[in-house]
Amino acid sequence: METNPVPSSAEPKNNRNVIIGVVVAVVLCCCCVVTGVGGYYGYQTYVAAQQAIEEFQDFEIPEIPTDVPFNPSDPNNPGDVPSFDYSGDVPSGGLADDETRLVAWASVQLVGMMSGCTAPNAAGTTITVLTEPSNGGPWREEWNVDCGDGTFTAIPLTFTPENGITSVTVDYQP
Repeated sequence: METNPVPSSAEPKNNRNVIIGVVVAVVLCCCCVVTGVGGYYGYQTYVAAQQAIEEFQDFEIPEIPTDVPFNPSDPNNPGDVPSFDYSGDVPSGGLADDETRLVAWASVQLVGMMSGCTAPNAAGTTITVLTEPSNGGPWREEWNVDCGDGTFTAIPLTFTPENGITSVTVDYQP
């Protein structure tokens, strides 16, 4: 039997180089796609940041008021300075006890000063009961505050007893 020997120069083809080339090409293509997508989103972020910076630069800060309603150190205008009554005197009358009237008087002085009553005076202030309490419940009073300059300001109050303490609410609407 006769066999034909295969010549030594005709070795079987090896596809290893082709496979490596294809894998390298695919990896390079993937890198290009990832770089392109990253560049797109990076550009979008850059544009959004630029718009935010432009909007921030165009933002107008409102002017902060610097005027003071009264200046105690101004010798030309000493009459506008409110004076709190520290005498310990409280107006008499009404249904509240002395401690509750003291708390109410402090609140009334503050509200009065904010509404232009610069020197509230306890001695000239009168208290009128507007509604009587029913079954130990709340009642309303109106305090006609002597502003110390010949004017008076009427300030309504609500007294609400709870757990042995009476809370005071100023109902004044300037």
